Amino acid sequence: MTMINRYLIGNAQAIGRRAVQSSYFSTKFNEAGDLFAVLADGTIDHPNGRRAAILAVEYCVQAFRRNLFYKQTSQIMLETALQANRYVQNAVYTGKTPRLSLTMIFMAYLEAQYFNVGVNKIYIYNGQTERVLGGDSDNSYSCGKCILPAKSVIGMISAGAHTVTHPMERLSIIESDKNIFDKAQAMVESVKVKNLDNQMNATALLIEVL
Repeated sequence: MTMINRYLIGNAQAIGRRAVQSSYFSTKFNEAGDLFAVLADGTIDHPNGRRAAILAVEYCVQAFRRNLFYKQTSQIMLETALQANRYVQNAVYTGKTPRLSLTMIFMAYLEAQYFNVGVNKIYIYNGQTERVLGGDSDNSYSCGKCILPAKSVIGMISAGAHTVTHPMERLSIIESDKNIFDKAQAMVESVKVKNLDNQMNATALLIEVL
């Protein structure tokens, strides 16, 4: 569990029935205490899927470190995603070429700006509700911003986690007395206990606003 200024972060992953863990994520703070989080999923069970996810995340993190995420953040996120995709396509030019799901959130005090394309989902938990940020259909592209009340939780969840857990199951975990790291672990454990024959990689990245 990481705590810097205004946010607590918890995460968990499971490889499922796949041979390769193709989901990759990162969280970074700047000197002002703003938080950038990114989750990428290479979408295929192949080393190139893993490589694509790592390359995309590292590209987006470098954009954040160049202090791009301040003005016109939604447009910058879209441009960064397009550039990251080109970067991946140029780097992964042999063998199976993965499709890429990419999710980004920039949190400054009580406001979040987000970008999502592909099969990952972004959820916001506030009180006794779960709400999807952006489009709710697979492979949809969405971006926007929202206000984050204190004690709310943002969830960046891969397809391998959200497709096999019920909203009430996830909400029960978020509303429990566990700390944020244990909540992320519990969300992935709820995937693992189902023991599905075709279980994909599952990743849960949770951010709690203090």
